[in-house]
Amino acid sequence: MRVKKILIIEDNREIAHLLSTALEEEGYKVDVRTGLAQAFSAFSVNIDIDLVVLDLILPDGNGLDVLRYLRSTHKYRNIPVVIISAKGQELDRVLGLELGADDYVVKPFSLREVVLRIKRLLQKTEEEPSTLVSFGPFILDKDKKAIYLDGKLLELTATEFKILSLFIENPHRVFSRDDLLDLIWSNEREYYSRVLDAYICRIRSKLGEAGELLQTVRGLGYRLISKI
Repeated sequence: MRVKKILIIEDNREIAHLLSTALEEEGYKVDVRTGLAQAFSAFSVNIDIDLVVLDLILPDGNGLDVLRYLRSTHKYRNIPVVIISAKGQELDRVLGLELGADDYVVKPFSLREVVLRIKRLLQKTEEEPSTLVSFGPFILDKDKKAIYLDGKLLELTATEFKILSLFIENPHRVFSRDDLLDLIWSNEREYYSRVLDAYICRIRSKLGEAGELLQTVRGLGYRLISKI
């Protein structure tokens, strides 16, 4: 099982150290960033994050800008966010929760209580079956029947969606022509055997530069890789 990763965005080094130490003792992997610029640099490299602990008062801006970014970015919009802030007025708490935070803790706080809240949020996400499949620059949303490339929605036909979904859910696996015909068009495989290559070409075209990731394996079939 993959170790859960928590991103702490907090400029108070003492608080960040206490939180990271307590969470690491619980078996989580922790990354600490002390400001907006550092936080956005983490997101820019497309790192995997399971939960964000967010301070609102940062030396280079308002932590709510991070929250807005997370909730507007497909890769991160569903990850839990716990705000920890000295701003304890009802208006501040309501605004944070309305913008999409999952919990709001006012400083000073009980370290034990915060760790427990984080654990419960992570357990809740584990219990809820994910409809998102991520591979390389691709995100497949099975619920919405949508595929995103670097966060942008791909305009695909129903058949193109089925083909690309199959590759995303089975990364690096080589699919022969017969495999694809059986899995996508079992009842009409004879007709579609003549147009399969055209579908692959159209999908590559819609992927732009990422079309190189959908490889032809000479004599065997096709596969999707994460990078060249």
